[in-house]
Amino acid sequence: MANWRILFLWLVLAVSACGHVVTQISAEWKVGRPWEMEVLFDAGYAIPESRGDAQAPAPQRAWLLEIGEAGWAPLRLEAERYLRECLEVRSGGKPEEWRVDFIDFAKSPPEFVELLNDGAYFRMKITGREPLASGSEIAWRDGVRPTLVLKLPGKQGGYLTLAPGQSQSLPAAENVVAGRAPWAESFRQGFLHVLPLGMDHVLFVMGLFFYRRAWRPLLSQSLAFTLAHTLTLGLAAAGLVRVPGNWVEPVIALSVLVVALENLRPAGKSTGAARLGIVFGFGLIHGLGFAGALAVWIKPGPDFLPALLCANLGVEAAQVILLAVAWCLTAGWHGTPAYRRARIAGCLAIAGTGGFWLLQRIG
Repeated sequence: MANWRILFLWLVLAVSACGHVVTQISAEWKVGRPWEMEVLFDAGYAIPESRGDAQAPAPQRAWLLEIGEAGWAPLRLEAERYLRECLEVRSGGKPEEWRVDFIDFAKSPPEFVELLNDGAYFRMKITGREPLASGSEIAWRDGVRPTLVLKLPGKQGGYLTLAPGQSQSLPAAENVVAGRAPWAESFRQGFLHVLPLGMDHVLFVMGLFFYRRAWRPLLSQSLAFTLAHTLTLGLAAAGLVRVPGNWVEPVIALSVLVVALENLRPAGKSTGAARLGIVFGFGLIHGLGFAGALAVWIKPGPDFLPALLCANLGVEAAQVILLAVAWCLTAGWHGTPAYRRARIAGCLAIAGTGGFWLLQRIG
């Protein structure tokens, strides 16, 4: 009975869990007189009907190109309205006035940015009316909204991360080297897109663990998965592979379902080579999922390889922590009947979650 309670709880949690969903707005602060900030705006946040729905398909760059001025005009209006609702810059304790320009629409046709996930993004330049006083602040207002990640000026300027309801002081021009270095932010984003944001990846890794609690199969699966998702993440980051997210996300859900069910096959019916093939194949798809989630952080340019390496190391660090915690929690009782029952319940719960996500993402 206890096992079915665990299964039920896991499935209830799955209803509200999400996978590799981009929940950030990134921007870059530029010190000057007047001050400027360039925002990379996800067009999905300019669509009120689907803005709060984590399962709504993310708009793609091809769609943004096709809708023309009749579609762009309301997007611009809503993007500015939404940004003004979220963002406040304070100088001397008073809110600053600012204007908005849409960088990509300065040319005809617009030159929208191309990212790894082929998402629909456009750039917004915010320009202040007056120079900022010392001790100025930036605030991201409370509410159900994405996190703001603000890159500070300079190559090693670091980042400020503002969750809804938070505010932080803006550093003076001579102190912009303070903060988190770009390579550290790439590592952090890779880690966060597994823990706590990548629930589908977490369940896939747990599916690997429940296959067999022994270091050889665990290590071989982990290496196969790492090799596969590193390969496709790199190819996607280099622009050599582009797959729509509305195809990748259902297959990731399928991978969670298949790996968990495959764990329940009798030991004699499952060969190590077949298992590694399954893990490697689905690892390729997970790499494309990571590419979509990390699209804002891995861009062509001089920092491309360091960002790619650090983001991947962040993913691996989170994966190692998951496996280590699972190993420690099952130490001392993994050979008992109670563990065998808990393992079966866990696999059924993972499979049920994967199946639920699959139906949700293809619906």
